[in-house]
Formats: sequence, C-alpha cells, structure tokens
Amino acid sequence: MSVRSLIVSTLALAAAAGFGLPAAAQDAATVATAVALRDQVLKDNVALDYVTQITTRFGPRPAGSHSEQAAAAWAADYLKGLGFKNVRIQSFPLVGWERGVDSGSIVGPHPQPLVVAALGHSIGTSVGGIEADIVRFTSLDDLMAAPAGSLAGKIAYVDAGQLIANQDGSGYGPMSRLRGAGPAEAAKKGALAFVMRSAGSDEHRMPHTGTTRYVDGRVPLPGFALSAPDADQLSRLVALGGPVRIRLNSTAHTYETTSQNVIADVPGTTRPEEVVVLGSHMDSWDLGTGAIDDAAGGGITIAAAKAILDRGGAERTVRVVLYGSEEVAQPTNTGNGGGAYLRGLSAA
Repeated sequence: MSVRSLIVSTLALAAAAGFGLPAAAQDAATVATAVALRDQVLKDNVALDYVTQITTRFGPRPAGSHSEQAAAAWAADYLKGLGFKNVRIQSFPLVGWERGVDSGSIVGPHPQPLVVAALGHSIGTSVGGIEADIVRFTSLDDLMAAPAGSLAGKIAYVDAGQLIANQDGSGYGPMSRLRGAGPAEAAKKGALAFVMRSAGSDEHRMPHTGTTRYVDGRVPLPGFALSAPDADQLSRLVALGGPVRIRLNSTAHTYETTSQNVIADVPGTTRPEEVVVLGSHMDSWDLGTGAIDDAAGGGITIAAAKAILDRGGAERTVRVVLYGSEEVAQPTNTGNGGGAYLRGLSAA
C-alpha cells in the first residue's frame, strides 16, 4: 500500500468517528469528509515533520532503550504542542535486548567473511563463538521434517530464496515465520545455531534483523540473518559438494527495562466515551532509524487526527496511540504496548 493510499484509508476510518450528520447522508458525507481531510493532510507537513524529527533526534529506538524512552517523552510534548488533549505516557515492564557485537565467517573449505546480524532476542554464543559444519535446507518445512538429533553438532542453514517484493506483503509472511520459528525448530533437531537468508528483497550486504520467538520462556539457541550476497555465496559452496564449515559470534543479551505508550486524544463532541483508536508504534530496530517502520505510521496517524482536531473534532473521541515495544518478542505475551494498553482499559 502506498503512503497516499494509507493516508486515505486512515482518514476514512477516522471519518467514521462522525461529524454529527444525518444518518441518510452518512455514506456520502463520510466519503466527502475523508476527501476533505486527505486534501488538508497532503497540504500540510505534520506527518513529514514528525518523521523527520523523531528519526533525526533519536535515531534507532530499540524497545526499552534510552532512545525509545527519550523519544516517547519528546513525542508527548510534540502532541501537546499540536493541541491534543489528555496526553499521557503509559509505562510497562519489558525484557529488553541488546545486539552487542555479531560476526560470521566461512572457515572452510575456502575461508572468507560473512555479513550477519543476530536475530532479535536471540541469545549470544559462548565466548569464542560457535564453529561447525552447516546443513542446508530450502524451507522451514524441510527443517521441521529433519529427524530428531540429525543436526547434533551442526549449524542449521535455511536458504528459502530471495523474498519476492509485492504490494500486499505476501512474500514476507513465510520469511517472518521462518525467522520466528527457525531457531526453536533447529534446536529440536540438536543444532548449535540457526542461520537464515535475510528476509529482504534487496541484494546488498546489509542483513535485516527482526525478532525470533520465545518457546517456554526462552530462545533456545543463537539465530542469525545472513545478507543476500553472502547467502548466495554460502549456497554455492554447498553446491560444490563436501562439508562447509562456518564460525559465528554474538554477544547479544537481554536485560530488564521499561517501555511505554504515548496516548493523546481529540475529545469527542457528543459521545466522548466512544473512542476510535489510530495506532502506530514508536520503537524500531537498532540497525536503522525506523523511518518507514514505523515513524511513517506515526506521522500518518498524528496528521489524520490533527486534521480532525483542526475541524473542531468529531462526535467520538479520536485517540492516537504510539505503541512501544511492537517489534520484539517477549518471554510472555504481556510485554508489548498493545497488551499494556488493553490492560489499562481493563483497569479503568
């Protein structure tokens, strides 16, 4: 979906908050309102200003980090300055994760460096790293079908091919599933570590990170993403025949911290107790500034709500929630911004 289409979709949802029009005219009026709001948003710079400022001021904003916390404090002031009401910060406990230092290399038969990135919330390797022969698979299903214990003393390597870019994101789903479940499945087979082709459609040596999953409260072994050119190289070496041995190092670790949601309202004029939520998230991965994922989402939702605010509000309350800790997995299902927001509603 293009940014323009996403803006229109968000505004259409926001327009459903109602502007006090007769029911018979509701459908046509909703479309007309969405068009007017869209035109207003496309003329101002609210969305661009938010994206520019949060990415420039704070850079990467890993969940629970000082930069995410500082960005939340700044965003609260920013929303107040735009005229939003009831602006507050909702904090919650979180298991944070730091990448530390990660590296990889081919030991034999032809030594050469590999560009890798530890998967989010992966555990680190032992001091000195892990060195072992790889066993190559072409899909998560192939890895799952491997006999129990068949990867003892080995490193599982899954090259599922390059992600196919398409507008609906369908190519990303299988890669995300592989990243999430791969380390746990490799551990079931006795592997020492898990490596996958980076979940991206690019061809540069900058691997994508992204979270893996906890199983029974833990991530069982170190997991890594391998850049596309390095994945091609490694698979070509395997195709030549004979064992291929690699070394992996990671100092990744977790720590106790807090994350937070930033919440701001455009109070409803006649039915303020009914709330329409426009959500995005503030945290990003550590390898980039999160301009697209999801500073752009924050800019779009803030701009949409600001357009409604400038028109005097809607019947219902329009609420912007900038969620913390969207990107990362947690040992339980309670450590993310969406869960914290829902628990806050239950408490109220």
